Amino acid sequence: MPPAEVYAITVSSRIPDFWMDQPRVWFYRVEAILAPLKLSDENKFDLVISKLPKEVIVQITDFLEKPPDTEKFIKLKNKLLTLFEDSKYRQIEKLIGEMELSDQKPSQLLHRMRDLARDKIPDDTLRVLWQGHLPPTIKAVLVVAETKDLNNLAMIADNVAEATRSSQVSEVIQKKTSHEDVEVATLTAELAKINARLSNIERSRSRHRRPWSSLRSFRDSSRSLSKRRRPGAPDWLCSYHFRYRQRAHKCIPPCAWKGSPSPSAAATQPEN
Repeated sequence: MPPAEVYAITVSSRIPDFWMDQPRVWFYRVEAILAPLKLSDENKFDLVISKLPKEVIVQITDFLEKPPDTEKFIKLKNKLLTLFEDSKYRQIEKLIGEMELSDQKPSQLLHRMRDLARDKIPDDTLRVLWQGHLPPTIKAVLVVAETKDLNNLAMIADNVAEATRSSQVSEVIQKKTSHEDVEVATLTAELAKINARLSNIERSRSRHRRPWSSLRSFRDSSRSLSKRRRPGAPDWLCSYHFRYRQRAHKCIPPCAWKGSPSPSAAATQPEN
């Protein structure tokens, strides 16, 4: 490929496609790229045309079919600005009624308004319009500022906006942290209640459940009593002494109760 063609491709790749919504800004970019290259008027004219989309080409067909003999680039630029740039009336209309700060810095809003004004509106009027779009906190600071220079006021407004934004972010974080602390405390209290209920249920089950050792002791005691109630055992007690002990007035032999009366004596004792 010839060096001239390589050079043309390299230059073209650096130029963005035509910005229909910002034609004047687009030409700022193009001229900044082409200025150090020392290209001829014909070459610059061709490069601009190569970056125009179809919907733009169809609107300048008459111009392209019969291009001027001289100053092709400048005349093409003026043609495109006339077609796609807002009229002066429309620019003033947007300047007065359609500007908003939104998420921009105050200095960025001022830049957009200056671009629309383009020396058609004096700085004093532009300052009033610009401040009308700013939040009350920023306007209050600018009113008492010693300077009236728009650039200095824009710098002050940016600083106030940044400080205000940082304060708001800090407040949001504090509120969020406080809210999270309340939620954690609430969850902790609920968990404590649940643990208390589970402990009560466990204690209740323990009271109704006989331990194995108690059951074993009960069984041993029952066996011991069974042996005592079996006639013929050395420690067998009759039903009277088993029940009434020393208060028994009767005895049925062979009773192991110490000092129990003889069967004959027991027969003469009155019944309980």
